[in-house]
Amino acid sequence: MENLTQQQACRFLDLATMGVKQSEVTYLLSLDDRGQWINEQIAQPYMDHLQQTRYQAHSRNLSASTQDCRVGAWFDIALNDNAQLRQRVAFALSQIFVVSEKDSNLIQNADALANFYQLLTQGAFVSFKDLLRDITLSPVMGLYLTMNGNKPQSITGQAPDQNYAREVMQLFTIGLHQLNMDGSFVLDEQGKPQETYQDSDIEALARVFTGWDVDNSNTLVPMVADETQHDTNTKYILNQTYPQGQTARQDLEQFLEQISSHPNVAPFISTLLIKRLTTSNPSREYVYRVANIFYNSDGNLAEVIHAIYTDRALFDTPSHHMAKVREPILAMTYLYRALHAYPGGGNDIIYDPMSYKETFNQYPLGANSVFNFYSPNHMPPGDLTQKSLTAPELAIIDWGQLINMGNIFYRCLRDYGQNRGNSSNKKELYVAPAALEDLAQSGQGEQLLDTINLWVLNAQGSPEVLARLQNIYNGHNNKFYAVHKMLFLAFISPDFMVQE
Repeated sequence: MENLTQQQACRFLDLATMGVKQSEVTYLLSLDDRGQWINEQIAQPYMDHLQQTRYQAHSRNLSASTQDCRVGAWFDIALNDNAQLRQRVAFALSQIFVVSEKDSNLIQNADALANFYQLLTQGAFVSFKDLLRDITLSPVMGLYLTMNGNKPQSITGQAPDQNYAREVMQLFTIGLHQLNMDGSFVLDEQGKPQETYQDSDIEALARVFTGWDVDNSNTLVPMVADETQHDTNTKYILNQTYPQGQTARQDLEQFLEQISSHPNVAPFISTLLIKRLTTSNPSREYVYRVANIFYNSDGNLAEVIHAIYTDRALFDTPSHHMAKVREPILAMTYLYRALHAYPGGGNDIIYDPMSYKETFNQYPLGANSVFNFYSPNHMPPGDLTQKSLTAPELAIIDWGQLINMGNIFYRCLRDYGQNRGNSSNKKELYVAPAALEDLAQSGQGEQLLDTINLWVLNAQGSPEVLARLQNIYNGHNNKFYAVHKMLFLAFISPDFMVQE
């Protein structure tokens, strides 16, 4: 038993789900054990992104899935799936192992992208090596980073394509510089970071990734090896020899074994996951503890996620080490989950997901490049840079984005909340903060304020924000009309947009 407080339970679920529902807070408090909750979540059946994408297309009377169907399905699942931790981790993984609909080979293939996202969902709690294998052989990744159809120099007269070879090292496994287990750089005698690999390693690894092709144009199954197109000569990668005569599969398996046991993988991937899930500026001690779990468990992601979310840093660390800016799209899913959103007119899909391309500056599998929507080490100019603090999400948050999202929040809370009426528009999502409205109409202003503080601000609202919420309530004769304005202010406040 952990003796969790209500505030701690809210904060934990804020980081571990796509948005906090108070029924889930009540359940976690009844367990009083984050570890048990995580274990139950790992075992929880989960929704399928490909199936839901196709269901979206069917419900819209379309003959084939579109990218809007895929993103609508993502929102369906984010809001409604009981396997919230799995979906939260999958979203984090999608920003590490990046593919994008903006690639010309993928823009017309929503099903393939949905299937790739499902691969990440399935792989959220497997071994890192198994996940990397599935990602490497995914036809979506093969098309996106041009490994598909890669041939040896003996056939083409030129060196094999190095795209996937470079990114799998730089972005997906070990990074550019050697790391200590706490994520700090290993320095040479001159005090400079040491590189993890050389160009010759990339050139040799590109030869490992020859001979793989999409299977009969089927982008929903793993790529297959064509041994006649594979470079079978000896290769030398990161001080390890790949013997002559190995098949494409043998070369791949040797690489997966080698790279997954590389000393950089544990701190590199652990840091990326922590930054996406709990804090933008983890302490060295936090990274060290999680990376050790990664290393000692041979990359068991279930144990790594358990370590990230049960570490003492979540509740004991000074706030600047345990804070992150809320991603815009997760701010939206939070609002909808917290306020029990539902499609209008008896519909069972999210038809128009909040003008997502214009509203959030991010959406699932919609990054402009393999480098994601932002760098994990982005430092905005000003105080944060002076204090050497990263805030990756601020790279996509500007005044235009804040205005667009504020407009979406306001329209949601007023037009499809306060004025929801009979909720008849099938293309809209409605919210029903009925419990809050009941408190307002019965004159329970203090309890209303406490409840909004709990539901939206994890019971950590600043005195300034709480005072403004109180003023809104006091300024309305008909207290019903105060509720959506109080919620709007809470959701656009820094207290909500910064998770700490």
